[in-house]
Amino acid sequence: MADTTTETETTTAAPNRRRFLLGGGVLAAGALLAACGDDDTAGGTTTTAGGAAGSTSTTAPAEEPTTTTAGGTELTGDLAVAALAASLEVLAVSTYGAALDAAGSGALGEVPPAVAEFVTVAMAQHQEHLDAWNEVLTGAGEEEVTEPPADLAETVNGMFAEVTDVAGAANLALTLEGIASATYLGALPVLEDPAAIELAGSILCIDRQHEAVLLFALGQYPVPDVFANTEAAYSG
Repeated sequence: MADTTTETETTTAAPNRRRFLLGGGVLAAGALLAACGDDDTAGGTTTTAGGAAGSTSTTAPAEEPTTTTAGGTELTGDLAVAALAASLEVLAVSTYGAALDAAGSGALGEVPPAVAEFVTVAMAQHQEHLDAWNEVLTGAGEEEVTEPPADLAETVNGMFAEVTDVAGAANLALTLEGIASATYLGALPVLEDPAAIELAGSILCIDRQHEAVLLFALGQYPVPDVFANTEAAYSG
């Protein structure tokens, strides 16, 4: 009997590199997730020692992040990241606070004590994250951020108005935590100051923990991803 050999060809696709864009387009109504754009590359030519023209690929420098505060001040670089991160934290604090109010009024039905405790702790942690980013801003002579991203807040408020139970509130919180963690992950290669990088990284870990708790509460596997990604990052 002749031997047969089955060859399996495995192709490994290199993941697209992502960059964190703070100056991108405004989210459309109803959209929660804004994907970060792929890095652009620019081609060039070089001449070898023998005089032959060769092709080389040069990666274009990442666009510097920018954002505009509620007072109209345009920020760039690390301060732009800090302002956008702070605005997301404002939204997280207000959303968790609204969930607590709804639970207290009975609008979410029966709320297990463990769920109420998680919401209370998560809200307090997001408040500390907000305070930390505002310290970065005020330390640089800029104003504190006290408002969430207007477009994202409008969408979240509309979705929250349709929440009628604990599961609905948990799903909305899970979406917000996913946006926050992806945004922080995307910010890490853009930030320059070591202290800002450390702050973003430390908050990213907590947001991922929040996601795990929410997934478990919803009856799903708490750590579904092999690698974290920036697909849900908010671009401003």
